[in-house]
Amino acid sequence: MHERAGLTVVSWNAQGSHGLDIDAAAAALREFDAQLILIQEIQHRQIGALRVAMHAADARWRFKHWPVKVPAEGLGILATHPLAEVRVSVLAHRWGVWNWRRRVMVECAIELGSRRVRFVDVHLGAGVPETERVRQAHLVMDRAEGAAVIAGDLNAGPESEELRACAARGWIDAERRLNSHAESPATNWSAGTRVAPPTQRLDYILVRDPVEVVEASVPADWERWAALSDHLPVVTHLRI
Repeated sequence: MHERAGLTVVSWNAQGSHGLDIDAAAAALREFDAQLILIQEIQHRQIGALRVAMHAADARWRFKHWPVKVPAEGLGILATHPLAEVRVSVLAHRWGVWNWRRRVMVECAIELGSRRVRFVDVHLGAGVPETERVRQAHLVMDRAEGAAVIAGDLNAGPESEELRACAARGWIDAERRLNSHAESPATNWSAGTRVAPPTQRLDYILVRDPVEVVEASVPADWERWAALSDHLPVVTHLRI
């Protein structure tokens, strides 16, 4: 029997178009001691600066859309292992590069011992019908065949049709996988000043057999993260 490798994964929407305090973000992320950090809504220069600040072995960025008034944003990946097989797939508005509803997913792989393990970073549609997000979710799962993790901002609640569609295909929120009766803590502030805890859950790390979830959580120190973004990160320790 092969020994199962341990891996800590973080997913975080950095709200990079509003600016990002690189030093504060790097200090906060560093405390997770994660091997893989999957980030949504981040600019190319920001992921590069985070790589330097965190001494990451590898960092990749893929374009999502260009808001024109600020630099283009996309999906970013930081890793303590060299990344391989990094590729992007467009989920919506392929040619609408200025459209904020344009959506992509990024696949990558890292070497864990003798195995190459694949992961997906994704940000599903906002301001679109639920049926469109379900379509995007199925497209992600179709293209993620063979992946161990799908992580990101899904713009959907724990009891949504989007999460049910994922569960029907074996992809379960890591916290629910660890404890099926667990309540999913909120990760997002919907609007306004962030002077109280977040109110809705939008962010997930989804896993499926044979991945084992050892720990899964959302940081309790929400005030620290509220100064950085309108999202809290989600964190999980896995055995793969």
